[in-house]
Amino acid sequence: MDKKWDYVAFRENMRDPDPDRPHQALFDLNQELSKDAFVLEDTVQKHVCQDVLKQALDNSDHDVQGAAVKCLPALVKKVKEAYVVETVKRVSERLEAKKTEHRAIATISLKYIVEFCPVEYKTAMRVLTAELLPALKNPSAEVLLDSLDVMTDVLRRFGSVLHELHAGVQAALLSALASPSHSVRKHTISSLAVLSSFTSDELFEEVICRHVITGIEKEKGEALRKHIQLCSSVSRSAGQRVGKYLDRIMPLLLENLKEEKLDQIEEDSEKNEVRENILQAFEAFVQRCPHQIVDFLPAIVAACKEGMSYDPYYDYDDEQADQEDDPQPECDDEDNYQDLLEAEGDDDDDVSWKVRKASAKCLSALIKSKSDCLPLVYAAICSEEALKADQAKETPSERQSLPERFKEREESVRLDIFKVFSDLLEVTSGATRETTSSPAGHRVSGSFSTSFRVTAENKPEARNLLLIKDFIADRIVKAAKDKNVKVKSTCFALLRTFLAVLGSELAPALPRFLKLSRETLATRDTSASLKTEVLQFVLLSIPFVASNEAKQCIVDLLPLIIASVHDQYYKLTLEALRTCCEIASVVVSAPGAEKNIGVLFDAVYGRLATAEVDQEVKDGAIYAVGSILKHGASQQLLLPKDVVEKSFQQLLVLVKGDYSRVPVIKTLTVTKEVAMSAELVNAFVEQLGTFLKKSSRPLRQATLYCLRTMIDRRSAAIDPKLVEGIMAEVTPLICDNDLHLCHLAVDLCTTTVTSFPSVIPAVEQKTLPNLLLLLKSPLLQGSALGSVEDLFATLCPSVGMGHRPFLDSVLAAGVSAGVEQKQVLLSVAVVAARVTNTASADQQAKTVEQYLSMLSQSDTDCALALACLGELGMLVDLSGDVRILPAIRSRFKHTREEVKVLACNAVGKLTYGSVDTLLPGILRDIQDSETERYLLLRALKESLLHADPRSEYDPIGQHIESILAACTRHAGAPDEGTRNVVAECLGKLAYLRPAVVVESMKRSTDPKDDVSCSTFIMAFKYAIAEPTLRYDGLEEDVKFFLSHMTKPEGMSAEDNAKHVKVRRAAVQLFTTAVHSKPDVVRPELRAFLRKLMDQCIVDTDLVRSVNLGPITHKVDDGIELRKSSFECVDILLDGCSTSDSLLDYLNDYESVASILINGMKRPQGQEIQMLCFIMFAKLCKVPAAHAAVLASVDQLFEDMFIPNFVAKASKDCGETAKGKTMQQLESLYEFIITILKMASAVAKVPGCAENKALVNFNAVQVPRIPQAVISRNSKE
Repeated sequence: MDKKWDYVAFRENMRDPDPDRPHQALFDLNQELSKDAFVLEDTVQKHVCQDVLKQALDNSDHDVQGAAVKCLPALVKKVKEAYVVETVKRVSERLEAKKTEHRAIATISLKYIVEFCPVEYKTAMRVLTAELLPALKNPSAEVLLDSLDVMTDVLRRFGSVLHELHAGVQAALLSALASPSHSVRKHTISSLAVLSSFTSDELFEEVICRHVITGIEKEKGEALRKHIQLCSSVSRSAGQRVGKYLDRIMPLLLENLKEEKLDQIEEDSEKNEVRENILQAFEAFVQRCPHQIVDFLPAIVAACKEGMSYDPYYDYDDEQADQEDDPQPECDDEDNYQDLLEAEGDDDDDVSWKVRKASAKCLSALIKSKSDCLPLVYAAICSEEALKADQAKETPSERQSLPERFKEREESVRLDIFKVFSDLLEVTSGATRETTSSPAGHRVSGSFSTSFRVTAENKPEARNLLLIKDFIADRIVKAAKDKNVKVKSTCFALLRTFLAVLGSELAPALPRFLKLSRETLATRDTSASLKTEVLQFVLLSIPFVASNEAKQCIVDLLPLIIASVHDQYYKLTLEALRTCCEIASVVVSAPGAEKNIGVLFDAVYGRLATAEVDQEVKDGAIYAVGSILKHGASQQLLLPKDVVEKSFQQLLVLVKGDYSRVPVIKTLTVTKEVAMSAELVNAFVEQLGTFLKKSSRPLRQATLYCLRTMIDRRSAAIDPKLVEGIMAEVTPLICDNDLHLCHLAVDLCTTTVTSFPSVIPAVEQKTLPNLLLLLKSPLLQGSALGSVEDLFATLCPSVGMGHRPFLDSVLAAGVSAGVEQKQVLLSVAVVAARVTNTASADQQAKTVEQYLSMLSQSDTDCALALACLGELGMLVDLSGDVRILPAIRSRFKHTREEVKVLACNAVGKLTYGSVDTLLPGILRDIQDSETERYLLLRALKESLLHADPRSEYDPIGQHIESILAACTRHAGAPDEGTRNVVAECLGKLAYLRPAVVVESMKRSTDPKDDVSCSTFIMAFKYAIAEPTLRYDGLEEDVKFFLSHMTKPEGMSAEDNAKHVKVRRAAVQLFTTAVHSKPDVVRPELRAFLRKLMDQCIVDTDLVRSVNLGPITHKVDDGIELRKSSFECVDILLDGCSTSDSLLDYLNDYESVASILINGMKRPQGQEIQMLCFIMFAKLCKVPAAHAAVLASVDQLFEDMFIPNFVAKASKDCGETAKGKTMQQLESLYEFIITILKMASAVAKVPGCAENKALVNFNAVQVPRIPQAVISRNSKE
């Protein structure tokens, strides 16, 4: 049991002259204070603080002093604020002490107190700030430096709560800025930069206008450098606040980058520091002020291009850049050697690399923040024109294009330049950097996820990249021959990115890349991490290996890959095994395939048979062996029988273990074509059967799939007794607890029944009850339902009970469900139709008679009969019985809506099964019967839903023209329900015959007829929602229909109100296109997005006043259009988490942020406002959008409306809540919580947490929110 801390003993020890006693006492105190449960009593807090402080400040023993200082972080958390205030006052007195050690102890103590002081102890920090102000005026540089360190920490953590002291602190810091000490000025600038995030607009303007702008305009030399440094630091800390002053600042900074201005500074190092600071300021402006910086982007790109090649003390030579080795220079005599050493010493003083590094970082920020300037960047640094301009330069040192800069001599700068190119590729492709899958599903870190390859068509600005891809590849290969491991590793990562983006466009250069990989792997001193990078590149390149030269390169790489397989470092071995898994597909088609596949197998099998290896390595070896066996069998390059048998024997041993079961099972599935002895087949089947009892879902899933494959492909070798045991284990899995496992289990049953008819009696007795119970589940659908259909159809001809009892047992499941269980009725009907289809013609006729009699019985029987007749009509032509269709159509007048819907579906399915006979009558009745037109159109839609343009059976094809005419005739129907069904029918027709139907709809689309125009647009929306719809001219058709998203010019207010439905239909079409056909809208995305943004703005012409007696009510006819528009933006934001993100491709997050802020305005309506709050929170989670969010924070939380919203809503929830209903209060709660969630998301964006407006919102408005709302938000 721990001994309880005793204050009396502590105080006695503190007064002991032996330093060991107070040291131990302080250590024990620190241990106790660090415990969350420890509470320091109020009566002793003051004395403990005094004792600790006395030892820290006055004790001459350094160990005791150190122990006392270490107690302060935990102590300030456990004592009251008053004692922290006293502590701060006492320690602050030592800041201006004459002895250096006293000041050092005081500085460290105060920094600890500031760092760990509770955030609610604001008074203590105000006192500390007041105590620091005199020290900031001390003439001693040492005192100033210590005081500035503490002040910076205070401002960084508590700057937002020291508003009343900001003026005094800023005045003191500005006076310290005049210090002759360079270190003092540097620390002062850092403090001012932190303070600038929290000061008022007046104080911030004083710093920017009176000091930064005026100083840069008037000062020269060292004073000028000081003000440029201040500008750079403030821009990095509070860049978004500098935005409104950019028109004055940017010309000054650009002017000071000119050589005539820089020549006013004497030292070269100081000149380079000015260049660096200016470029860092540019980087901050690009990130923090994306809107205001637009006009200066060409100048910034030019400055970065110039700065990235600024290396005045080094001469780049073509021949030297091409050399792989860097031999030591030869010297004729000792004097020359000494001169060389002095020259190398001068290089150590060269800080021009900082300018190049700042330039590269600025370019990276510009590329990632402003993708609309990609053409500008490409033209400047990565284009044919840039390369031609380089060739015209006299020396290689003057060349400024990005690929030419890959030869950079400074390692850190070189890596930053590589990152510029990597970012350029990322933004060009619209990809996201993440861990991606290799072709075999293996994880490859640091690659790019992109679902499309860059071409000049889908990304016009990438034309420059494609034109110089060979030159870029050449420069990367040369850079990869550097001796530096980091550079080599980065080059291979860059090659991986380059290949992932351009794909087959780089196929001609692939042999050169593979030769480079071989050279790197063959180098004796290549590190394991570099080898891993090389193997990851080889793994990614395998899908693009097509030429004989590339295949030969892979064969040449084989010995080196095999050597990596035997390496002791498990990560390298694992990567080599993954590469072997994929490389087998190339080896079998390359020269010497039989020999090479044997060598590859021996290496991989060695790892497979080795005991006590890493589990990941073992799994990789299993997959690699499976891949080698599979590809060997596919090319008839059969390995020796004993070798194959040995492999399967080893897999059998592994499958009996606990850790490698799933990989072995998947390998067995892959190697289904490889010959295996009957003994081994039965051993595997027996072992797999035991896994069906396990609780692991992945294991059972893999086992079911593998068993189905083995029974299907190896049934001749399997013992039937084993199959009966498997059926007994499969039966419990046939339930709706896990429909995917159920689908696999039923599929396995079907395969087993087909291959082993002897198990049918056991299935009928044990499995059939589970199947009938499953039919009653409303969850049964999709692949699981399809598997159940197949099993019933397979069982029906062979079951002992006969067809009629078997069918009755199926129908009984539907009768017990009821009309409301529509999915159960449909499941039963589908199965019953498949069962009936296997019967004789006489039995089918009797079944039809049974269904017709059921139509006049109970609602449930009627509904079931309708569903069954419809499904059977799709499989069997029932048009010969003239009673069926009238009997079904008579149910159109049924009182229950569910029965009417089933009757419509039945007519549609019957029509699909007998198109030539029934469809003409249906089309005629659609024209003639107004009362049944809507229901008959729904029946027609049902018929069209089952048509598939990919199927050989195409009964609808010859009737397209007549169906199109009937639907077009009713596109302008006054009933909205009829128009919606017509649109769905036209959409399906367009899917079946796009060339004919879409052209007809385009001809019929008249903007003046808003009703029919909206119908045709909605029809096209339904068409492009089909995943497989692709045809020539699809992009042009999308562009045509989306052209109706904008309001025609000169339209009257009355016509505008009517045209709203057309624009809304176009917006919904765009939403569907974004979701299902992103590649189609990608080329014109910017124009489409601009049209969409226009629909998000309140149209005053659509707001009308309605007089309700003494009250005038405003009706907004455009609100539904705006809702649809914002929902489309929401879909776009949801897509940012995918690799095919359209917004990432466009990278115009400033426009998105702007329109979301506009949607938060009060005239939009609360529903749209809440949607915009939610979307803005989503926007904050997109890394590429952080600059746009940062630029919008002031507008959100200071200049506009969010604080007012919260204030009013909080008041309504608190003071005036009594007069509101629960529903109204709930709505207010949700409104406030949504805003709080958005504010929390904004605070997580880098640079936003310190924003003055957001800090004030959290400090002023959030505490006023009712506690009930805060508690609920915390729970959520």
